[in-house]
Amino acid sequence: MRCLHGDEDAFAELFRRHEGRALRLAYAFLGDRAAAEDAKQEAFFNAFRTLPRMHDDVAFSSWLHRNVVWAARMQSRRAHWRREFAGRTREVETGQNEFDQQELRATAVAALQSLSAGAREAVVLRYYLDLSEAEIARLLGCRPGTVKSRISRALRRLRELGDVC
Repeated sequence: MRCLHGDEDAFAELFRRHEGRALRLAYAFLGDRAAAEDAKQEAFFNAFRTLPRMHDDVAFSSWLHRNVVWAARMQSRRAHWRREFAGRTREVETGQNEFDQQELRATAVAALQSLSAGAREAVVLRYYLDLSEAEIARLLGCRPGTVKSRISRALRRLRELGDVC
């Protein structure tokens, strides 16, 4: 309750009590200490930010664990996209000149433009701004399930275009 009223000392105490378990949970998901640290920090930040929405019948540890799971998923996705991007960047750096790099960017933009407006918005918000599906749904004024299906169809379409390009 003290945390809800802005008592930072109370939140610091919750952090000290739960940080080890949160880190172990994140590490179990990610298998990488640095990524687990990032996920732990993100989980605590989100838990603190969303504390007013926590129901009275839910333990803080449960609330935090839910945030750790979400943060670990996000870290995993970010790592996947970084690996994907790094692999393509290395290809560009080692074997292509500036013109080829511009052509690759133009191809990516053209592929995005081939998507419907809703799908393009969902993909850009998800992978460029790294927003959650719930945040995207609020932003676009639709349901999270709609966001998921738009992203799924868009990624399938982009994969098909990748095979052609």
